[in-house]
Formats: sequence, structure tokens, C-alpha cells
Amino acid sequence: MGLEEQARRAYRVYRRYRQHGPPKIRLRGTSSRAPTIYYLARDYNEPSGGIRTLYRHVDVLNEAGVAAAVLHERRGFRCSWFPNQTRVTDVRSSPLGPDDLLVVPETDARLLPRLPASVRHVVFNQSGHLTWNVDAELVTRHYLGSPGLLGVMVVSEHSQDLLEYAFRRPVHRVRLSVDTALFNPPDRPNGRVLSYMPRRGRADAENVLHLLRARGALGGWTVDAVDGVPQEEVARRLRASTIFLSSSYQEGFGLPAVEAMASGNYVVGFHGFGGREFFDPDFSRPTPTGDLLDMGRALEECLIREAEQPGWCWSRGVEAARHVRAEYSADRESASILAFFKEIGHRP
Repeated sequence: MGLEEQARRAYRVYRRYRQHGPPKIRLRGTSSRAPTIYYLARDYNEPSGGIRTLYRHVDVLNEAGVAAAVLHERRGFRCSWFPNQTRVTDVRSSPLGPDDLLVVPETDARLLPRLPASVRHVVFNQSGHLTWNVDAELVTRHYLGSPGLLGVMVVSEHSQDLLEYAFRRPVHRVRLSVDTALFNPPDRPNGRVLSYMPRRGRADAENVLHLLRARGALGGWTVDAVDGVPQEEVARRLRASTIFLSSSYQEGFGLPAVEAMASGNYVVGFHGFGGREFFDPDFSRPTPTGDLLDMGRALEECLIREAEQPGWCWSRGVEAARHVRAEYSADRESASILAFFKEIGHRP
């Protein structure tokens, strides 16, 4: 299965997941004592970096004294696949007042044209490539002319460039962070373990591995497909890995690859466009997205280097981890989130 078919399959899953449409937002006419920022989130209790990021933003805001909550559809719903004590509520229990602010993910863009003009809102677009997947013309008109749209947040330089080019309006990039208490490099080189995450780009990653097996290049290496496990187990297995194979496609950011770097891996493969900003050739090996031959050659070259100079991957992985710790820290993430809401004029 090539990239085109992967994209079609992903889109079919996306459509099935959202076929009943976004929840109906309830309104009230009176202001609340504490204007609140509500992050709309689907009731989806499976690993999802996007939803985890919504929870993270709410935590950052509340810790800074800015009232915020994750807004689910069902009463009592909370994501349980990662530990959290995030403030959550539901659409029935928390109607929006005139001073509240609604944050809408790009995956619920069909809600945007239905919002009354009086609803103050922000689009949190974590993947610019999904912007026009549903009701494209209505969504475009909303981005261009809705009086209630106070701002647009994205999580990568690529998405910022894409949406500013499309809509000719300022788009604000907020940073993501990596939990370096979980994702950190080993003190010494690991054994010969190569990892990948089949949830994204499974076919491309596995075809490259078949290619190298055919050449006899994977002898002595263990291949670890990290999938369907809790975050703590992901971190443990990435820390035990030496090389991470990235097969992401049209990513808003590409958190798996950056978490692998934080864990001391030498990352080889596709940056998925959103990850271009951290795929530095000094400590990783980016290859053109979709080019399986180049990915296979790059990976084999890496395996040869490691065989000739044991620890070659580890030394570059440590450099990658150092870069991630500096660029994607919790402090920089928090500062960028708070700066965005201050800039759009939200007064807690």
C-alpha cells in the first residue's frame, strides 16, 4: 500500500469517526464570574496525540490562573489512556456565555459555520493538511470572514506557513513539549534495536524493512513495532531503541519522531512536512517523503556506520535529545500558549 492509499484509508477512518458530526454547543445569555476557555474534544478514549495536547493546554492555562476546561460531549467522560487530573466538563453542563471562549479543533471544522456570530472562538489547527477535509468552501469562508473568530493556533512552522498562505491572516504557532522525565536518552549505547510506530505509515515502514531483509542488511538487529501500548511503555521501548524509522505522512508536527529523538534515537525517514523543523541532518537522516528507495539506502548506510563505529547512532541520538530538550520544553510551550491568549485579548 502506497502513500496515496494510506491517505485514502486514513480519510475513511476519519469520516467514520466523525460521521455523526460535532456536538451541539449550548449558549447562555449571561456572563459567568470567571470567563472560561473551553477546548472542544471528542469522546475518543484511544491514544491520540491531538487530544492529549488539548488536555495539556487546559492544564497549562489553569496552572497560570486562567480558567479553562476540556469540553466533551458526554457527561462524565474523561480520557483514561494517559494519567491526568485535567478539568473536564460536557456540553450540557457548561453552556457558553458571552465572555467565554471556545477552542475548536480543525477536525471539527464543520462546526465553525454553524456557530452564531456572537460566539468568541479560536481554531486550534494541529494539522493544516486536514483543514479542508469537510465542508471546504464553508470552512474557507469562515476563516476569511467570521467576526467571532479571534485567532488561529497551529503547532508547527509548516502549518503556520500553509494557513497564512491560504487565508492571508496572522496564524499563531504555539509550541508542543516533550515530557523529558519520560522520554530521555540512555547513559550508554543500546544494543541493535530498530523501532517504528506502525500506526502511521505502516506499509512504507514495513516495505523498507522487507527491502533490507532481502539485502541481508538487518542481520543481528531486532525490529520493534511500538503500537497500542500506554505512554510509559512507549517511552521505555524508545529508550531501549537505537534507531527509529519515521514513515509519517502529512503530519501537523510529528510527535513520535521527536519523542524518539528525545529518547536518544537516531531517526531516519520521512519528516511528514510538519517535522521538517526538527529533522536536522546533524543528528538525523531525513529522506524525501514517499521515497522508499532513498529511505532504504539511508537506513542501510546508518546500519553500516553503526557496525563500523559502535555508538555512532547513540552519539547523534544524544545530540538530538539535547536539541529537543531545549526547543520543545514545557516552559516554552506554556509561554507560547499564554502569549497567544493574551495577544487575542482574552481577559480571564
